[in-house]
Amino acid sequence: MMKWILAISILAVYANTLVFVVSWGLKWSVLFVNWRKNRQQAAAPVEETLTTRADYPAASAGRGTAYFSVHLPTHNEPPDIVIKTIDSILASNYDDFELLVIDNNTSDPDLWMPVSDHCMEKGARLRFYHCMNVTNAKAGALDIALELRNRRATHIVIVDADYTVDKDFLSRASNLLAQNEYDYIQFPQSYRGQGAAGLKYELGLYFATVTRAADAANTMLLTGTLSVIAVKALRTLGGWKTSTLTEDAEIGLQLHMRGFRGRYIAQSAGAGLLPFTFFDLEKQRERWIHGNFQVLTRYFMRIMTVKKTYLVPILSQLSAWFAFLLIPMVFMLLIPLFAGYRPLSNAAAWALAVSAATIIIDFVSRFVFIRLSAMGTKLAEVLDTFVVSWALAGRSSLATFTGNLPASRIFHRTNKSICDESAAVHSTTTAMVAVLGGMAVLQGLLMAQPWVVVAGALSVLMLPFQWLTSRRLLRYRNHFRVH
Repeated sequence: MMKWILAISILAVYANTLVFVVSWGLKWSVLFVNWRKNRQQAAAPVEETLTTRADYPAASAGRGTAYFSVHLPTHNEPPDIVIKTIDSILASNYDDFELLVIDNNTSDPDLWMPVSDHCMEKGARLRFYHCMNVTNAKAGALDIALELRNRRATHIVIVDADYTVDKDFLSRASNLLAQNEYDYIQFPQSYRGQGAAGLKYELGLYFATVTRAADAANTMLLTGTLSVIAVKALRTLGGWKTSTLTEDAEIGLQLHMRGFRGRYIAQSAGAGLLPFTFFDLEKQRERWIHGNFQVLTRYFMRIMTVKKTYLVPILSQLSAWFAFLLIPMVFMLLIPLFAGYRPLSNAAAWALAVSAATIIIDFVSRFVFIRLSAMGTKLAEVLDTFVVSWALAGRSSLATFTGNLPASRIFHRTNKSICDESAAVHSTTTAMVAVLGGMAVLQGLLMAQPWVVVAGALSVLMLPFQWLTSRRLLRYRNHFRVH
């Protein structure tokens, strides 16, 4: 029996290594595409892609050709944060829009009633709906909003509850749509407030690298907030009829497969809030990984039939947050159990070396990727970004491995309450990974396997990196308490 367990474990290690290599191959391809794009732009600056505010069509206030139905879904959100978002949208210098606030499944009237009262004072442009028994989480609320929209609406705009938008957000979107035949456009996510710069950079890397490369290949997928979608395109899909946790990526993939044209606008149009604790950060990252994993598995056969020029960018976006360190960590701990089982012991020794190498290569590759992606950024900022990335590696690996389990289909809202002292702060997952890493270090010393010692030590390093990130998030949260 033990021989079969060993054989299966060895196969799992090599299968994991293959996927690991493919995953990092996708990441390096993103850097190559962006490097080539930068060289082309340097050689022909007149044809440069829009990347700065000055490059975009002038945002003219007033009326335009598009009528926007702005949809703001909320669930158990602090009312002061939602009200701030509402007021930022209503302050727009663009006239042709409505704002629908869809509060779904919030049972506490102290959370939704203040928002309702505030909306009643703002005129007919703004409508508030409190809906219970809504299914399919955020996608369900967006489906309700789609049916309640003004029939004049040409485009749907999605804004998350914690995002304050720029005054010219809608006018810029209108001008872009008027001058180009885009069916959907996506602005990047950015974050307000002081502190936690490393996390802001870590989150921003996705847009600076993966989304930018996907846009060059005309395969950009949506990312949830600050998205603008043509009503006709969304209606063609049947609305927000999604079955995954990342309804944005799923809808974006469906739009692309139906032949609709999208564009990434690489210039900030609003800013949201970071998770206030490392625990919430992990749950958010876990939701993204689970959702994208579900999209990837559900549409895998259709994805594999797209044009080769589309395949890599689509896979790069859906797998951007994946990590493949769980199997190597577990195998390093199990190897003493298999001692003496020949001829598989030689294969096990190689699998042990591969497991240790996987962890070490991932550690080094993360730093190099961040450094190359952030050219011009100070080394201290690169290190801050790397600390966040490695601190999340343990939970990301677990989430990647559990992406299709029934429990992975539960939507976990990111807590945005500044005053919630009951919220969990630290991560038990990272602590467990550190313990496993410590055990691997001891086993590596006993077995005279220096690479296992190094790999185990790097796993232990996730815990102090988590503590550093938690402290920075605490300072970030305290900034909002003061202000």
